[in-house]
Amino acid sequence: MAKAQMDSHDDLAAVLGASDTLPVIFVGSGFSRRYLGTPDWESLVAYAASLTKYPVDYYSSQLPGNTPKEQRLPLVSSLIAKEFHQVWWDSPAYEELRVQFAGRLPESGDPLKVMVARYIEGMKPLDDPALKDELERFTEAKIHAAITTNYDSLLESCFDGFQTYVGQQDVIFASPQYVGEIYKIHGSVEEPRSLVFTGEDYERYRERNPYLTAKMMTLFVEHPVIFFGYSLRDPHILELLSNLVSCLTEEQLETLNKRLIFVGRASDSRPKGLTSSTITVPGYTFGVQEFGVDDFGGVFDVLAELPEKFPVRLLRNLSEQVTQMAYSASSSERVHVLPLQENENIDDIQMVVGVGAFERLGLRGYTVYSRSEFFKDMLLGADDHNVEHLRDHLHEAFRNAKYSPIFYPRYLAEKAGMDFRIDELPARASSLLAGEPELRPYSGYRPDGWEAMGFAEILKRYPDHAANLATGCSYSEDDVIALREFLLEYFSASASCESIFAKAGAKYDRIVYGDDYLGDIEALRTRLSDERS
Repeated sequence: MAKAQMDSHDDLAAVLGASDTLPVIFVGSGFSRRYLGTPDWESLVAYAASLTKYPVDYYSSQLPGNTPKEQRLPLVSSLIAKEFHQVWWDSPAYEELRVQFAGRLPESGDPLKVMVARYIEGMKPLDDPALKDELERFTEAKIHAAITTNYDSLLESCFDGFQTYVGQQDVIFASPQYVGEIYKIHGSVEEPRSLVFTGEDYERYRERNPYLTAKMMTLFVEHPVIFFGYSLRDPHILELLSNLVSCLTEEQLETLNKRLIFVGRASDSRPKGLTSSTITVPGYTFGVQEFGVDDFGGVFDVLAELPEKFPVRLLRNLSEQVTQMAYSASSSERVHVLPLQENENIDDIQMVVGVGAFERLGLRGYTVYSRSEFFKDMLLGADDHNVEHLRDHLHEAFRNAKYSPIFYPRYLAEKAGMDFRIDELPARASSLLAGEPELRPYSGYRPDGWEAMGFAEILKRYPDHAANLATGCSYSEDDVIALREFLLEYFSASASCESIFAKAGAKYDRIVYGDDYLGDIEALRTRLSDERS
C-alpha cells in the first residue's frame, strides 16, 4: 500500500541528489506510446494477426484456457508467425522484401519480425506541441545509461552520441563501458531478427537472462533507476527484478530499496507526487518509489539539472580509449601517455588525462571546468582567468544549466575590456542575464516574515531552510558576506551542484555582479575584496 505521499518535483530532486551517481533510465512501451503512438503489446499482436486471414481470437483459441496472460501473447505470436511464414513466401505483395532479405531470414518467425519492425519504424513523434516540448526537454536529461524493452529508436534520437547495444547477444558478448550507452534488451527495428516477439524468442531470452542480469547488476546497485512506461505489475520487469534480487546480498537489497523509482501518469492507484510502495517477486518483497505526474516535463527538468562534473559522452569515450590503450602496444591518438622514468615508483604517479591537443595542456583546462568550480571562483572573486578562453567555454559549461553564475564572467569580460558576446550564450544563460526566471524559493517551509529577514538571521534561526530561502530574503552587506561564507563552505566541500544551492549561488551572482543589490555596489565589492584578502 502506498504511503508517505509528498507533493513536488523537489522531492524527486532530493532523492536523486542524495546519490553520488547519475540515474539509469529504464524505458517501457508506455513511454513510446506517449510520444510516438506505438501500440501496446496486445495491439502489436493484433497488427501481426492482421497480416494473415485470421484474427487474434483464432490463434488464442488454440491455446489451453488456463494459459497465463503473460504467456498467451508470445505463444499467439508464434502461431501467427507460423501462419505468416507461408503468406510471406506465397504472396506477390512480399516479393520485393523477399529479394531484399534473401538469405538473411533463417527462422520461420523472422518474416513476421521484419513486418513488425517496419510497422514500428514508420511511426514518428506525434504532432502535439506539448508532447514535442516534453521530448525536447527529455533530450537535456543527464543520465548515466538507458535500458529499454522497446523496439523503436526514440532513445537513440534523444541521446545522440550514446553507444547502442541491441539484444542480449550484444550486451552479453560485447565490451560495454556501462556509461553513455543504450541497451535494447528486446531488440531493435534496425535489426528485425533481434526482436523478442514470439514464444521461441522469449524462451531464448529467459535462457540467457542470468547472464544479462549479471551485466545489469552493477547499474542497478550503483545508480538510481527510473522506470518510465512500466507498471509495478509489468511481467518483464517482475521477471528481471526477480533474477536480480536473487543475486543480491541483504545489504545490496537494502540499497536497491531506495533506488527504484517508477514514474507514470497520476491516477487513483498512483497519487500525484512521490509515494513509497512495495513490489513483490517470488521470494522477495522490497520497497520502491512511485512518482505520479500530469506530464513528464517537470521530471525531465529535474534530470537536466542533476550535477554532472564531466559529460557522460566524454566519460564513455575516455573509458573506451583507456581500455584500448591498456591492451595496445602504443598510445591512442586521442590519449597521450607519458612514459615512466627509470626507477620511478608507480605508486608516486599522479594521473593527468588531457582531452584535446596535447600542446595546449599548459593552458588552464576550461574543458573540464565545472559549474561548481565556476561558483567557487565567483565566491572567491578570482580574477586570474584567461578571459578569452573562459568566454569561449561558457556555452559548453552552461548548456544545460538552469542556474549558473553568468553575471560573474560578464563582469570579468567588461573589466578586461572585452566583448562578452551575449548572442553566443546558451538560451538559459541569456535568460538569467535578462532576469529570468525570477529567483524564488522552492515550495516548502516559510517562517512568518521571512522575506523581510536578512540572510544572516535566517541562517541563524532556520539553518535547514537557509539555502532555499536565500533567493527571497533581504540583503545588507553583512547578509551578502554571510551568504558568501555559507555557499563557499558548500562548493568547497562538494564537486556536485545541487539545484537548491545553484539557485542560491545564482542569487549571489545577481547581487554582487548583477543588479539585485539595492545598496552601494562598489562599497559592497570593496568589502568583499577586503574580506577575501
